[in-house]
Formats: sequence, C-alpha cells, structure tokens
Amino acid sequence: MSDFLSSAKNFVNSAVSRTGWEAQKQMRVRSKQTEIDKLLEQRQQLMDELGQVAMNLYQQGSLSDSQLSRLCASIFELDHDMRTRETQLQEVKNEAYPVDQLGPEPTMNYAPPPSSSNASTSGNPANTNASYVAPTPNAAPDAQTQRCPQCGNPLRPNALYCRSCGAKLR
Repeated sequence: MSDFLSSAKNFVNSAVSRTGWEAQKQMRVRSKQTEIDKLLEQRQQLMDELGQVAMNLYQQGSLSDSQLSRLCASIFELDHDMRTRETQLQEVKNEAYPVDQLGPEPTMNYAPPPSSSNASTSGNPANTNASYVAPTPNAAPDAQTQRCPQCGNPLRPNALYCRSCGAKLR
C-alpha cells in the first residue's frame, strides 16, 4: 500500500512540477512576444518619422544623407535586435520538459501481495501472479500500440494528448 501511495505521490508531484514548468515557459514566450511587439512599434514609428523627414526635405529641396542615415541606422539596429529576440522566442517555444525533473519512475510491474484470507481460501495459494511476465524494455511493441508523433512514447487508447510531451493528438 505504501508503494502505491508513494507512486501516486510521485505522479502528482511530477504533474505539478510539469504544470509549473509549462506555465513558466508560457510566461517566457509571452514576455519575448511582448518585447518583439514593442520593437515592431518602435520600428514603425521610426519608419513613419523617416518618411515624414524625407517628405519634408524633399519638399524643401534639401534632402541630405546624414539626416536619413541616422534614422536608417536606428531601423537597422531594431531589425537586428528583433531577429535576435525572435530567435530567442523560437528557442523558448522549442524547449522540452527536462527529463531529470520527472522524479523516480513509478514501478510498472508492481502487484500487491495476496491477502492472507484470499490465499488460504483459494486452491492456488501464494501463486496468483505466476502467469505474470515482467515487461522487457527492448521488446517490440504490439501492433495496436500507438506512438506519439512528437516524442515517440506509447499512447493510451483514445488519448487526446500525449502523457509525455503534451502534444495534441486529435
């Protein structure tokens, strides 16, 4: 019974840890997207200013390169900064939940011991799990076992999301 409780506790702890990690990841994605949006706004303001300055100078007949080059240099800096942040945003989106945070693996072949009243009344004492075969890690999966297209882990029948990576399946 304590193995079951320990396994359940580990499962809940890992689920809470995963949920917290996913929430932090989503906050980082939103933060990077907000930074990119602000840079796009600044760029648009500079482009508007550049257009206004160019039009005014053109109308006055005194269009000079130094005034325009300052604005163009600022726009190029913003473009470079925006590309850097878009790369960072993509890295955050591509992050996977670290395996080392999952905690200990639950016991997959756990079978509760037979109760003493059950063993004495049945004709098959203490050998209730005689036909049980422990799963082998390198065994070929059943033909009916579906795998996640993202991470390749086995899926439950009729699952909507992958238990391992959270990918939407339907």
